[in-house]
Amino acid sequence: MYIPLNPGYTKRETTHFVNDSKPKILVSCNVEADKPFQDAVKHVICENALAKSSSKASPVLENESVTGADIASVCYTSGTTGLPKGAMITHGGIRANAESCVEAWHFHANDVQYHVLPSYHIHGLFISLNCSLLSRSSLIWQPKFTVDNALKWLPQATSMMGVPTYFHRLIHDERFSQDTVKNMRVFVSGSAPLSPAVWEDFKKRTGIPILERYGMTETLVSTTNPYEASKRLAGSVGPPLPGYQVRLNKDEVLEYKGPSIFKGYWNLPEKTKQDFTDDGWFITGDVARIDENGYVYIMGRGKDMIISGGLNVYPKEVEDIMDNLEIVKESAVVAAPHADFGEAVVAVAVKSKAGEKLSDEEFGKQLIAAVKKELANYKVPKKVFVLDEMPRNAMGKIQKKQLREDYKNLFVSA
Repeated sequence: MYIPLNPGYTKRETTHFVNDSKPKILVSCNVEADKPFQDAVKHVICENALAKSSSKASPVLENESVTGADIASVCYTSGTTGLPKGAMITHGGIRANAESCVEAWHFHANDVQYHVLPSYHIHGLFISLNCSLLSRSSLIWQPKFTVDNALKWLPQATSMMGVPTYFHRLIHDERFSQDTVKNMRVFVSGSAPLSPAVWEDFKKRTGIPILERYGMTETLVSTTNPYEASKRLAGSVGPPLPGYQVRLNKDEVLEYKGPSIFKGYWNLPEKTKQDFTDDGWFITGDVARIDENGYVYIMGRGKDMIISGGLNVYPKEVEDIMDNLEIVKESAVVAAPHADFGEAVVAVAVKSKAGEKLSDEEFGKQLIAAVKKELANYKVPKKVFVLDEMPRNAMGKIQKKQLREDYKNLFVSA
């Protein structure tokens, strides 16, 4: 079983993964820093040394006897609540999902994918990479995303998968144009919500509507917008893949059933049982709505929902309005404890170039006025804070847990 880990993890973070998974081999990018694990792991091997020695080794041609139900990889979730959990991904699940994605996104042997996603996460390791492997097509494999690197290589590519941060950064660089994407047939976005404002700006700049899809470590890709550009909708993650199913429970939380479902959480049988319904559907934890055409719209994590004065506020609804303003580069909405309302809506935003001309006070007033114009009063932020940049995890997701912690005492009386 392969356990991918972010090489940027600290000793404290890595200790959890080593203690939980009990690996026999640890391939290290920094053997000196990983020396403390030599007592717990039989083999701690330098990645560079392994690469050199393997190039001289004789190939092992024997086939390992495995079934589709056997575990191929244990991928740890990001752990936005509590310690990260290891999701047991099966050989059959990986193959089934890759085949579905190749078909849904029309991958073929002449494709050239610009690949910059990290290989320690399922998006880069299983979704993006496997589409190229199964279609026997080519990769432009780069170590990480930068705008300069993208501008260099995108003209030679036909496809790209990324997180919303990548597309957001591209449209904010004046060098990015239709000429940059002259050979591109599809951009696929996942791992975090893509704001309709970025989707619209990207389409205006390039003529290409981003294909947004939805999935989790536990499910791989489960829904996707259609390949046909005219059928892609901003703000939606599309209908389920063929052979996959989604539904909403009584709490409007999305549930999933399909061939790519994980086998459970490593060493956590009770948590596994808790996250499945009695009839075998996986409870994603994401609040959603499904329209009359079967298109899914993710409203946010159930844990992110704000209950203000007994009324539900979905952060994405507020964020979409603010993100559409010319003065806003990006925004996030979180809850802060409030003696009167229970929870109050708090907005955090980064100014665009147009927004930088305004004082923080005037900027906040304009955001509040825009939300008031579109939504009921209980959804309007009580406070607006301006940041130079949002706190993010390794995959570019805004860390709302950190924002909630930063503002938890905002309305607490001294």
